[in-house]
Amino acid sequence: MSKLVQGILIAAVLLIVISTIFNSLLVAGGSGLVLLVGLAYAYVVSTRDLIREQMFEAHAENRRLRQDHL
Repeated sequence: MSKLVQGILIAAVLLIVISTIFNSLLVAGGSGLVLLVGLAYAYVVSTRDLIREQMFEAHAENRRLRQDHL
């Protein structure tokens, strides 16, 4: 996923944390913790996907450079 999606995930986590601090009804009763865990998992997955995409692009560039030399 892109950096934009990661930024949105971070913003969502911060909003949940702020809601928890101010005892919002959205996160009352422990549901805020479930939301935080879900968002943290989504962040980890999107980061891993971004790294995988960058590695794929670098590998494709290396293959293209090797074929140019042949």
